[in-house]
Amino acid sequence: MAAPGGNNQVARRVIDDLIEFSGETSVDGYMSFFKSQQIAETRSFINRMRDEVNTARNLFGQLTALIVELEAEQNQGELFDTLMDLKDDRANARIKLQGLNKLVNDAEAEVEEKEAQVQAMNC
Repeated sequence: MAAPGGNNQVARRVIDDLIEFSGETSVDGYMSFFKSQQIAETRSFINRMRDEVNTARNLFGQLTALIVELEAEQNQGELFDTLMDLKDDRANARIKLQGLNKLVNDAEAEVEEKEAQVQAMNC
């Protein structure tokens, strides 16, 4: 069983740490600092995800080119299984690319929301 006021003590320590780290003593000041940190971390995450998007996009393009080359082959019957596997791989790459793009878009929306919150706190 938790001690009475246990949650308040943890919250107080977190706030004290924020005040000490940011040098701000007002709620708006240290909350603005905290939100700014979240924005920086989210932007870093977005940059990493954009790298992943580029990698997935490149893979998708390579698979598409390979499929086109195999479809142009004369002996398609011998390559049927390979061609079907490549098409499955391309479909998986497309799904991954769509998911990564959605993740980046959601993170960008989160940054915009937090920036608006920080701006409101600083007014």
